[in-house]
Amino acid sequence: MMTLANAILESDINTVKQMLRYGEEVNQLDEYGFTPLIEAAIIENIPISELLLSHHANPNQQDVTGGTPLQWAVENNNIALATLLLKAGADPNTYNFAGQPVLALPLLRQQNEMKSLLLGSGADLTFAQDYINTKLLGHMFELVGTAEIIDPKNEFVEVDFEGFILEVTLGIIADSLHQFQNHFAARQLRRYAGLSQFIVETMRRALQLIKYQQYRVDVNKYMRDIDALLNHDPLLIPVGYEGHAITFIKQGNIWVKCDRREDSRLYDNIMFYEVTKPQNLTPNLYKYLLFEKQNSDFINQELDELLGLKPITELKVDAQISGNCTWANVEAVIPAMFFLIMMQSNRDTQAIAYYKTLALNFFHRWRDWNKDRALNLCIQSYEKGDAIRKASKAEILAAILFQTSNQEYGKEKDRINRILSVLIKSPYEYVLKNYLRVYYYEGYSEEGKRFSELLKEHGYSPKVK
Repeated sequence: MMTLANAILESDINTVKQMLRYGEEVNQLDEYGFTPLIEAAIIENIPISELLLSHHANPNQQDVTGGTPLQWAVENNNIALATLLLKAGADPNTYNFAGQPVLALPLLRQQNEMKSLLLGSGADLTFAQDYINTKLLGHMFELVGTAEIIDPKNEFVEVDFEGFILEVTLGIIADSLHQFQNHFAARQLRRYAGLSQFIVETMRRALQLIKYQQYRVDVNKYMRDIDALLNHDPLLIPVGYEGHAITFIKQGNIWVKCDRREDSRLYDNIMFYEVTKPQNLTPNLYKYLLFEKQNSDFINQELDELLGLKPITELKVDAQISGNCTWANVEAVIPAMFFLIMMQSNRDTQAIAYYKTLALNFFHRWRDWNKDRALNLCIQSYEKGDAIRKASKAEILAAILFQTSNQEYGKEKDRINRILSVLIKSPYEYVLKNYLRVYYYEGYSEEGKRFSELLKEHGYSPKVK
């Protein structure tokens, strides 16, 4: 039986017209959890979108994820469709149930035309930047729990510190690495600028590849572009499966697996292999990994056999602390590719050990810079914000302080001092007292004890009611 959703997905505008004429509900949630207008936006069909809007389709109705037609048009970077929806009353400051504003993706993708369109239609740049920076803080400092940011209506929007879709993660990390290589902080690493830019370009190609995972249309429509992207070497392949996300890197007959899951603490988590069955390194395999649903058996056992993987060496990077596997295994690409490229010139034991040291030093320098940058942005936005925004930023800063107190103090001392200088003797000092009351005085915990000791070391021992 033909449904309205299927008629739209098949681009059968005559059947769509007929069904609407006979009273089909234009704002229904269909069998896929989408509205008809969202279905039309997903497949980028402007004539059907115009038809639905002429029958009073709601341009702001959300799907099961909280997405709107405009968010899908932006997802596809379809300027014409986004323009149509904005003229029909679509909200440029809409956000999904994860708190992600519609402007966030164009910012991360550096899609200037879409960004200008949304900003010109009233999208709030600060709202999108707050979302991006909150996510960045959560991943950089390996935070758990949620934070609240402020939307343009001065309402709180909950954002989870953990979890990020692969495309967004790749966008943030590639952009961050690009900025780092041109920053004064990386001046002593300038000799690696070309290598760093090479890693950025590889990440951005992977970013282009995985965007096709979001489409509900036949991937064959984009096969020429996909094949061109897959033809590059090295090739970065991000893979999600069973609630986990890892990254593979292929260069020549070398295969790298980055998996920093929490239970890998006792194991090597970036492994380098020689492919002894190179005939199986084909575009069809890469497409299967990228665009088909995967399971743990294939990723962790069958793939090893298919490629005849023979271990060469490993690179030890700290395992993830919180549930941010997507972030952990995308950022692991930086030291993995750095070492991989270096290793191509010399594979004797002494050289390999030296290249590992260089790769990890570069990685940690970037990560420390990225932490400081994200923290400074948060403090700056706190200082410039109104009362409600200051309260939001104070909560985020306190979360960093509390969860950082569980880590090695010496490494975080300067950041701790910066946060305390903002919060102590401010109107938002109560946030620190709340943490003490909940985790130390009322519900004693080791975390609360360490937090109390940390504050006392800085001469802060407030009375908590």
